[in-house]
Amino acid sequence: MASSEDDLVLPPVPLATGRVVHVDGAERRVARVELVVSTEDGGELRIPLEQRHGAWWAPPQGP
Repeated sequence: MASSEDDLVLPPVPLATGRVVHVDGAERRVARVELVVSTEDGGELRIPLEQRHGAWWAPPQGP
């Protein structure tokens, strides 16, 4: 499928860093980070980020 200028593209930079989050006053280790995209028609796409080099990155784009 050919891409267009309207396609959502994630940058080739870390989107998050760190290994813990604070939830209700407790420190919890991060196991997974996802980007959630909601569409106008109510659909939802979950894009799991990959942990590399101490940061969370978007998955590589296909050809």
